[in-house]
Amino acid sequence: MTPWERLLADWLGDLDIGAELEVRDPDRAVAFLAPLARHYRLENPALVWVRPVVGGYEVEGAEPGLPGYAFHLDQARPRALHAERLEVAGEELVAPQPSGQVARIRAAGPATRAELERWDVFVYTVLSAEAEADLGQLWGDSWWGEWA
Repeated sequence: MTPWERLLADWLGDLDIGAELEVRDPDRAVAFLAPLARHYRLENPALVWVRPVVGGYEVEGAEPGLPGYAFHLDQARPRALHAERLEVAGEELVAPQPSGQVARIRAAGPATRAELERWDVFVYTVLSAEAEADLGQLWGDSWWGEWA
């Protein structure tokens, strides 16, 4: 396992810290910031698939015992990052993208940690083990059925 693969596995697998993805445009403006679900997939040495945690919403009239916050899983789709020039920079993984944007993966910060915690509650208490395993595979770009 390369050093960046070890860091990626540590950050995405650490249940206490979690990770976030920040993407900046060529002018350095933040284009995207979201926590990352705790799994990843290497397609080849040049492509890393991750699942940004987006699509959260308050559940009106939630049933007793279920969280009052859920996710539209069709919005939390896997995303590919080009990793040809990925490097470890301090406590971040930095991956310049062909578009000129720069992606950074780092420990989850205050802006994303709460959403990651809500994701964890949703995944671990609401979804079936089969649905959780399907999410972890990072295949496909659509989610059908409940929670779509």
